[in-house]
Amino acid sequence: MKKILFLSMIIPLIIVSCTQKKAEPVGKIENTIKSISLWSDSIKVEPSALLLSFERINKAIDSLGYPDAGYKLWLVQGDTIKNFRFMVEGSWPNQAIYDTIHKNELYKNAMKAEEKLFNGLKMVTYNRFTIVK
Repeated sequence: MKKILFLSMIIPLIIVSCTQKKAEPVGKIENTIKSISLWSDSIKVEPSALLLSFERINKAIDSLGYPDAGYKLWLVQGDTIKNFRFMVEGSWPNQAIYDTIHKNELYKNAMKAEEKLFNGLKMVTYNRFTIVK
């Protein structure tokens, strides 16, 4: 009798726990805008130094409440595009948040702090794209 009572309590718990949907991550915003820029480098900036610069800028963006927005640095393969060394990919939730981030003093100060390194580079192209749904 105790076994039947025990099983009648455990089996529904197992069924319910197996059929529950997993919760969606809270606060995750889909990025619908990409910015792509190609940079030439006449002074041979170390990729690791440039990566640290973008990590500091991304930290400022994160502190504004947008942890999924920000920059990724790509090193162009030498045999694919001769005039460029770096590609910088920006990911942004939407145009309004893009504008909010770029107008914010924390972002502006983070960018200004990296000016010395960025001045050795030349942004040759800059384009923004929106996702097709």
